[in-house]
Amino acid sequence: MIASIDASLFATLAFRGWFPLWLAIAVAVVAFIGVTLLYCYEAKRVAVPLRIILGGLRILILCAILFLILRPTWLTEVRGNRSKQIAVLIDDSQSMTTRDPRPNPIDKWRSAIALDLVPPETALPENLTSTAVPEGTPNGSPQAPWPSRLDLAKKTLANPRLNLLQQLNERGPLQVASFGASRSTKDPRNPDWLSSFTGKQERTALVDAAMELLNRDENEVPAAIVIITDGRENASTKNLDQLARECQRLKVPLHVYGIGSSAFGQLQIRDVNVQDTLFADDVAAVPVRYRLKGFKEAKVDFIVKLNGREVVTKTVDAKDGDDLRELLTFTPEKKDVQAGKMELTTSVRIRSGDETFTDELAKSVRVIDRKLKILMVDSNPRWDFKFIQRGLLRDRRIEAKFMLTEGDPRAMTLGDVFIPKFPTTRPELFAYDLLILGDVPIATFSTEQQQWIREFVEEGGGMIHMAGRAHGPANYVGTPIGDILPVEVDSIKFVIDSGTRQEGFRPELTSAGMRSLMLSLDDNPVESLRIWRALPEMYWHYPVKKLKPGAEVFLVHPKEKTADNKPMPLMASHYFGKGYVMFAAFDETWRWRFNEADKYFYRFWSQVIYVGGVSRTLGTKTTQLSLDTPEAALGKTGTVYARLLSPDLKPLTAERIEARVERLDVDITDKDKFMNVELKALPGQPGEYIATIPFNRTGRFSMKVDNGTESGLLEYRVALPNDHEMAPGGLAEDEMRQLALATGGTFYREEDLSRMPETVKPKTTPFVQKQEILLWNVWAMVALICLFSLEWFIRKFNSMS
Repeated sequence: MIASIDASLFATLAFRGWFPLWLAIAVAVVAFIGVTLLYCYEAKRVAVPLRIILGGLRILILCAILFLILRPTWLTEVRGNRSKQIAVLIDDSQSMTTRDPRPNPIDKWRSAIALDLVPPETALPENLTSTAVPEGTPNGSPQAPWPSRLDLAKKTLANPRLNLLQQLNERGPLQVASFGASRSTKDPRNPDWLSSFTGKQERTALVDAAMELLNRDENEVPAAIVIITDGRENASTKNLDQLARECQRLKVPLHVYGIGSSAFGQLQIRDVNVQDTLFADDVAAVPVRYRLKGFKEAKVDFIVKLNGREVVTKTVDAKDGDDLRELLTFTPEKKDVQAGKMELTTSVRIRSGDETFTDELAKSVRVIDRKLKILMVDSNPRWDFKFIQRGLLRDRRIEAKFMLTEGDPRAMTLGDVFIPKFPTTRPELFAYDLLILGDVPIATFSTEQQQWIREFVEEGGGMIHMAGRAHGPANYVGTPIGDILPVEVDSIKFVIDSGTRQEGFRPELTSAGMRSLMLSLDDNPVESLRIWRALPEMYWHYPVKKLKPGAEVFLVHPKEKTADNKPMPLMASHYFGKGYVMFAAFDETWRWRFNEADKYFYRFWSQVIYVGGVSRTLGTKTTQLSLDTPEAALGKTGTVYARLLSPDLKPLTAERIEARVERLDVDITDKDKFMNVELKALPGQPGEYIATIPFNRTGRFSMKVDNGTESGLLEYRVALPNDHEMAPGGLAEDEMRQLALATGGTFYREEDLSRMPETVKPKTTPFVQKQEILLWNVWAMVALICLFSLEWFIRKFNSMS
C-alpha cells in the first residue's frame, strides 16, 4: 500500500470558554498588583525571600484559575496526501450461478487459468486446440461438469499464483463489496469471506452499485473500480451510459473482469406465423421470428417438418437481435393431404464449436388437395370488384367465377371467367366453396335461389357480403339472405354520386381483429397495427343497427355507434349452421392500393377469402381459442379468449366452461402437470368466453376445451422475460468492454488478469487531520490542587495564618 506523503504538523492554542481573554488578562494584572501590595505590607517577621515565594505562588494560582476558566484547548493539524481506495465489486446475482457450456478450446483454457491449472501469466497459445487444454479442465461431462460463473470468480480470487486482491491492495487500500439488487461490504481479511457469495440476489443493479461509490465527496471517491461480473444489468435506476459519463467526470476508471463463455447465447423462437390451411402443390410460406444473442461465428440451421417429414432446411450466419426474421418456403405434396390436422414443426438450431442449441415450435395445419371454388356476384364492376377479380385470377389456389347483374350480357358470355346468370340448380350452387355477394339487388335471386343460398351456408359453404350503396344489404332485410348475415341493418337508400364527400375515417381493429391472422397486414404484429393506423381513409360505410348473438367483430368505426350504443361494426362474422358468414360494411379498400398496389389490398382480401372459403372444405371448428399475447412471460398473466359452439353450431349459453391446462414438457408424475381453468361467459356475447391464466412456470403448455363433441386445443409456451436473471444469455462482453473503455479502464478475460494490478493506477488525495486536546482536565485539577497545597504547607510551616 502506498503510504501518505508530505505530511506536516501544525499546532495552536485556542480558548473555548465564555470568559473573554482581555478580561482574564486584566484580572491577572489586578491580582498581581494586589498580591504584591499585600505581601509588601506583610509582618516584618516574614523574610523577604519567603514573601516572594508565597506571593509568586498566590499569583500563579490565580493565573492558573483564570487560565482554566478560559477553557484552553490544544489544536493539532496534520496535512498531507494519502492513497485513494481501490473499490472491488463482485457480482452475487442469480445469473452468476449459470453453468456456461464451454465447447471452444479458448473458453476451456480460461477456466483452466481460473482453476490454477495454468500459470496466470501464460500467454494465450495461437491456434489453440482442445488437445492443448490441461488435463483436469472441466469438459461438461458428469465427471467434470461445467463450473458456474460464480465458482470461477471465487477460484480466481483465491488463486494463489494470481494473488489478485493482494496485488491490488498494494495499489491502494481495498474496499470490497458484493452486489446484486443491493451492495454489501465484505472483509477479505476474514478467511471465510468467499463462502458468503451464494448467487441468490434476484436482480443485478450493477450501475447503482457503482454509482454509490461515486456519490461521495470528490476526495473520497475511489481511485478505480474493479467489477467482476457477467454484465447482466437489469435493475438499476440509471443506465450504463450515465455511469460511463459520471466516471469520466470524476476520472474514475472502471476495470471489468467479464465472466462467462464466449459460446453461450440466447436462442428463442418468438413466433411462426404460418397459415392454418396449406394447399398441395402450392408454395407455403413459413415466416419465423426468433431471438438470438451471444453467439459468435456460429451457424443457424432452420428445419421445418410436416408430420415428421423434413420439408425445409436453410442455413444462415448467426447475428444478434431481439426480432430476427427468416422466411422459409416449401411446397406441400399431394401425399401430405389427409383428413384432420397435421403438425408443422419449426426448429432453429445453432452450431457453435462442438455444441448445438435448439429451440422448436409446433403448430397444427391442414393440407388440402384442390383449389377453392369461388363465385363472386356484383351488380356493377366496382373498384373493389375489379381489383379483387384480378387477384383471384392470379391466385393459383383459387378457381373463381364472376357474375355482374348489370354488366354487358355479351361480355358475360365471352370466355370462361364470367357466367351469364346465377346458378339455376341447387347442385350447381353447392359446387362452390365460397359465395361473395356485392351490391346485388335481391330481385336477382328467385325465392328458391334465396333459400338455396341459406342452405348453402347452413351445410358448410362460406359467404362474404360486401355492402353497397344501391342494393345490398338494404334489399336483404327480411329475406333468407338477410337472416344469415351476422348483423342487423335497416333498409337505407343512398344517393349515388351526390358530389359531397363525408368525413374520412380509418377502421379500427378490435381485440379479436388484433388476434386474427385474417387481418394481419405484416408478419410483425406491431408493424401490422402501425399499417392499419396509416392506411388511406375511407369515406362511406353502411350503418349497422345491431350485432347478432354470437357474432364476432373484427373492425369498428372510430366514432359511430349502434342502436345499443356500442362501436359500430364495419367487419363482423359468425357461424350460421355449418358455414361461416362475413359482412363488410365498406367498399373502398381499393384506396389502400395507393402507392402500394396489392401489398395490403390483396393480402387483406386473400386472407379473408381463405378463412371464409376453407371452412366448408375442411369441416367446421366449434371451438376457437386464442391467447392475448404472442409471448407468454414468466411472472405475468395472460387472457384466453374462447368462442364455443354447440354440436349444431349454435353459440353455447353455459355460464362457465371447464378447461384443462397440461404442461407438455414434464413427466406424468409431476404434481403440477395439470391445472384446471374456468372459462366465464362474456355478458351479452353468446358463445364468447374468457379466462385469466397465470404464467407461473416456464415450459410448453396445452389448453384443452371440450364442447361436448369436439375438443379445441391452444398450445403456448411460457418463457423467461429478456431481463430475467435466469433468462438464457451469456456474458454481455460488448457492453462491458465499451463501458470500461469509455471510462479509461480496461476489460479483462482470465488470460489478462495478471496485468490488472499494473493497469490499475494508484492515486492520492489531500487530507487534513485535526485533533483538539482540552487542557481543562484531571491533570490540570491535580496541578491546581498541588499549588494550593504547596502554599498552605509553606504558610503553616512558617506559622502563618
